[in-house]
Amino acid sequence: MFKKVSSLLVALVIVISVLTVPVQAGVITNPNTGGVPGSWTKGTNPAVIDPNKPAILFVHGLNSNSGTWYDNNDMYQNAYNNGYQTAFINLYDITGTSQSMWDNGKLLAEKIKEISESFGKKLVIVAHSKGGVDTQTALVHDNAYPYVSNVITLSSPHYGSQLADLAYSSWASWLANLIGSQNPGTYSLQTSYMSYFRSITDTNANIGKNKFYTFAGNNWSTGSTAHFLGGLYLQTYGPNDGVVTVKNSYVPNGTMVKVGEWNHTTVKTGSYTFALLKPYLVLGQAAKADQNPEEFSAAQEKANKEEQTSQFFIRGGQLNGKATESFTVENNVSAIKLDWLGNKPLDKLEILAPDGSEQQVKLTSAQDDGVFKGAWHHTATISKPKVGEWKASAVSSQPGGYLFTVAYETSSKTKVNLQQEQNNKKLKLQVEGLKTDKTKITYTIDFNQEDKTKSAGKNKPKRIKTQESLVSTDELILPTSEGSGVYNVTAEIEGETAEGFKYRRTLLKSVYVDEKGITYTP
Repeated sequence: MFKKVSSLLVALVIVISVLTVPVQAGVITNPNTGGVPGSWTKGTNPAVIDPNKPAILFVHGLNSNSGTWYDNNDMYQNAYNNGYQTAFINLYDITGTSQSMWDNGKLLAEKIKEISESFGKKLVIVAHSKGGVDTQTALVHDNAYPYVSNVITLSSPHYGSQLADLAYSSWASWLANLIGSQNPGTYSLQTSYMSYFRSITDTNANIGKNKFYTFAGNNWSTGSTAHFLGGLYLQTYGPNDGVVTVKNSYVPNGTMVKVGEWNHTTVKTGSYTFALLKPYLVLGQAAKADQNPEEFSAAQEKANKEEQTSQFFIRGGQLNGKATESFTVENNVSAIKLDWLGNKPLDKLEILAPDGSEQQVKLTSAQDDGVFKGAWHHTATISKPKVGEWKASAVSSQPGGYLFTVAYETSSKTKVNLQQEQNNKKLKLQVEGLKTDKTKITYTIDFNQEDKTKSAGKNKPKRIKTQESLVSTDELILPTSEGSGVYNVTAEIEGETAEGFKYRRTLLKSVYVDEKGITYTP
């Protein structure tokens, strides 16, 4: 009797185990995609291939590769468990130098056709970050739309990323030259260039041939230090995931499915988002899902026109043994967050308070894996900082370059920004809360010529204005005689608060001029 009961229990356990296993649970083999641009491979086929399900093509983002979907990521496993055929591809980023959407898009278009024909069915593309921009280029400009049903973009910078603008600021040049962050891919993600891209993409006859579904993250404060610092910089522009703002993740003619508590890594992680993607992983029209998706509207597009407020102070340059930067803290500042970004880890970062004493801080170090991939962040937060002039001194036994940023948390209503006027060819300083007669602006303008032969962004920026000074009532006239390309304005604001305390901030503005002389800004 006991043996019979035991046998029944074992049988019951086996039945329950079978019933609770996912549709296609099993061991998968990570793809060996290859190390050349355009190399792709299929994932492990599910045991039963459903002809009514599309194959999923996963497209990586800036400075990344196909491994982003299966190395320390269960997105591939989730797709397999749910019965989907998959494919993974490497774009030009696999070489170590990211290329523009034009080069990546052309390559991707060729491979989309090849991959679709190999599966004998249409694809759904799941793209992360810049991969979404590359995908739209392939479908719209390179006519790959017949081979794709839907596109799902995960935190894609459809309006660019302000971190790309930062990479092309005058202060970032030393560091950028050492780590290669000024490359064609980053160049094309500058917000002014993406404004131009939107103007010629959203009016293209192919724009509505594929349905776009987008996801965006707003939780930059979790995850890696790199996301934290990117988010800190981007918070001036609104909610973000540490690399891309929520509003720049919207795409015209697309549907924002969900804005969630993800950072730029978790938004592409299967255990976080795959279940939300499933309603859109179909060959035809996507089924109605529970997320209450939001159609992109003209009002949202207008809202994407930005004005940067002045909550950053930025410096950068060459580091030979030791480098020191000074910055001020005015009244009503509740906290400052410092980031010393260098091509090598520092031996020491010393912070001196206005009275000359060394400020004891908890220093956190982490390597960047985004726009400044390979560089090292050294960060510290100081609560209730004393008013006055501070100093940050970095020591390193290895020569290199650096980019130093100070982020201010303040309750003050003081506001400074650069307002575009006269077809974006003039910039006017707008000041609130500072003494007008004590406020001045010093600016530089760097020109980066557009070159569509895979060397765009590799050319050294040309300094066309050096340390020009204006008072707060003057206008900054943008010299556009250099021709087509991106003009990067780095403006230093010095002033005095109503209470008489020194105030210093840095503003960045990116302006793209096309071959017809038309200007574009975010």
